[in-house]
Amino acid sequence: MSGEDQKDIEISISEIYDQLQPAPAPKKERKPEEFNDLRDETNENRIRRACVEVSGDIDYKRFLVFKMHPTAAALKAFKNNSVIYVDTPLTRAAVLALIQEENERQLIEKPRGGFDSDKSAKKRTLSIPEIICAAEHPKAGEFSQKYNISKSMAGFMILKDDIRTSVVVIGKDDAALLSVCRMAERGSLPYLVLGFPAGIGTQKTSKEYLENISVELPLIAMSQTKGGVETAAACLVELMKIYEEGV
Repeated sequence: MSGEDQKDIEISISEIYDQLQPAPAPKKERKPEEFNDLRDETNENRIRRACVEVSGDIDYKRFLVFKMHPTAAALKAFKNNSVIYVDTPLTRAAVLALIQEENERQLIEKPRGGFDSDKSAKKRTLSIPEIICAAEHPKAGEFSQKYNISKSMAGFMILKDDIRTSVVVIGKDDAALLSVCRMAERGSLPYLVLGFPAGIGTQKTSKEYLENISVELPLIAMSQTKGGVETAAACLVELMKIYEEGV
């Protein structure tokens, strides 16, 4: 092989390897200035930040509503191993996915250095709570057809005695949220209700009803028209993290 051929090969290999080099990492987009307020590690700000991060929407800073000490109510519920009732399978799936994501993050997290850098980091993995989907109650389908209501609403009406001292998470079904509110007013009081149906019609009305409920019910809700199963799940999982950190 001539010297020129060898040189051509070296140049070609060099070009190939240049193309294989990873592209420079994109610059991180700066968060809006008002997001800085959420760096304060109060429990409410942690929940606001979790909702902002999962949704990408700063409005969760402005319009997330907290009433009747919901964090304290959640901690009491978790301490008592209370059941978590959700409206739809989507809400349950979102909660379980976030728990798995958090636990996987804990597994790969390493100590930051210093004298304890050779020691294993203390892990605080989240346990899987008992999550029951109201829409999947065995009698929900028959009940919903008989009264022309959603399965979630039917399930919660059937479960009215069981939701006492539980955590109720409504990520989608506004009719289910209204039924939970009406049952709470009649004495079936959960420890805590998270209300996040998204929409401009009865979804918004159901959240307004929850926010102005006539009984002392701890709650977190997204006012206005925004919400959804992802932010409902983020709210619940952040409360679980706060509980685990305090155990």
